[in-house]
Amino acid sequence: MLPGELLITRTRKDRIYPDFLALDAEYLELAQELIEVYRSFSGKKKSELEDLLEELEQGLHFKRVRGLRTLLDRRCTFTSRFALEPARARRSVFEAARQVKVTTQRERAAVIANVAASLEITAEELEQSLWADLESEIVLEQFEPLTADELIKKYNHSLAQTLLFKATGLTLTVTGKAPELFRAIKYFGLMYLPEDGNRIRIEGASSLLKLSERYGTALAKLLPAIIRSESWILDAEIVIRRGNLPRIYHFIMDSRDRPLLISDEPVADDQETSFDSTIEQKFYNEFISLPTAKHWEIIREPDVLFTRRGVFIPDFKFRHRELQLETYFEIVGFWTETYLKRKLAKIGSLPFTMLVAINKNLACFNVEPFGFGVDQPLILYTKKVPVGEVVRYLTALEQEAIAKQVESLTDQHIALEGDIIPLAALAQECGMTQEAVRKCVRDPEYVVFKDTVVRKELLEQLKGNLLSVEKYMEARAIIEQAGLTNADEVLAYLGYKVMWKGLDVNEAKIGFDE
Repeated sequence: MLPGELLITRTRKDRIYPDFLALDAEYLELAQELIEVYRSFSGKKKSELEDLLEELEQGLHFKRVRGLRTLLDRRCTFTSRFALEPARARRSVFEAARQVKVTTQRERAAVIANVAASLEITAEELEQSLWADLESEIVLEQFEPLTADELIKKYNHSLAQTLLFKATGLTLTVTGKAPELFRAIKYFGLMYLPEDGNRIRIEGASSLLKLSERYGTALAKLLPAIIRSESWILDAEIVIRRGNLPRIYHFIMDSRDRPLLISDEPVADDQETSFDSTIEQKFYNEFISLPTAKHWEIIREPDVLFTRRGVFIPDFKFRHRELQLETYFEIVGFWTETYLKRKLAKIGSLPFTMLVAINKNLACFNVEPFGFGVDQPLILYTKKVPVGEVVRYLTALEQEAIAKQVESLTDQHIALEGDIIPLAALAQECGMTQEAVRKCVRDPEYVVFKDTVVRKELLEQLKGNLLSVEKYMEARAIIEQAGLTNADEVLAYLGYKVMWKGLDVNEAKIGFDE
């Protein structure tokens, strides 16, 4: 992206066009000449480089040459060269000059020579060090070369980005699923609303009251992902003031313009943001460490969802490991009151459930008097997504689904055979979850434990076998020999409690809980 003052556009009727450079002999020659200047000035001062470049600007379009220079400057590494730290060099010379009267060049040279000798450097090295930290004195250490063709395409790309920065909004139409583009929209936290087909409406920075510069930069960074998509049309609204009257122009570009553009900018690499990837990563890591993750699988970056109501790009999908149950989770980036209400209305009409988390710090307006007033599962946060609220939401969905299963099993008799029946086997046989089956087993001849159903007759036999047993480990062995793996549950059911003496399990005893 270029500084706004270097943007060059043309307007015609209601259209606005970035003044792209053609890949013709005239501009290729200009680009090559500028590249050669930078290449040949390695090891020379920046002030010398700028003096020559200003000469080249004479008779040419100032903004155009300055824009090309800006891109080339970004490929330069400048450094300060000095034998002595500049601040120390100046301090030493000024202190020495206060001791004598310096009115001529000869007297100045004498002071420089004396100070240099005391610092054990040459007079030339001291002269070079005095102002080496000024921008005009820094030296071009390295220049990353490119071809004239690449420079022109990068310039055109930067012009388009700079114009997008000023957009009040844009509509993207994409042929094909373009997952990289849709994920980039989410990565940058842009405000988007799905429309019919493969169209997405994205809010622009110029419509915001707060965070407009930060948001505009994020929108401009989306362009590389757009360009890389197979087939696309971009229609952005740009407000231009002519005198006191604002007028809306349309900036329209499509995949046929790709040959004029180039971008080696990463779409989602090395792009540090404080509002998307970091928050998602922290939430993901916290969630997978919880017991809830045993029941719910969390899927990062699930597939983009294409529905009759448009394209949706959730951040996560939760899939229950037993139930046929899925739900989505979206973490909203930037937002305004109007945008959020429209988005929530869209989400509410989807054929699937979606939980939405909203960061108050990314509100692009004064959020204090704002009331959400919608019947939609929302989580509000300021620093990190509260994982506990997400767990409560998932638990509610899980319990609702289990309640429906229990209701469907109410009039069914679950036949039990054998002394020990794993709940997992019963659940598989019934096509239900273990919890639903656990709640529906009502046979008076059996006891339902957490993972097992056991015939009472077997438990009574075990109770008799344990009457003369005191050691916990001996009791545990008797229960396990009967084929049960839940010794502690069985002991508690039979009325026993475990009495510990220190941490040695061999010293533990059992006794009746009085």
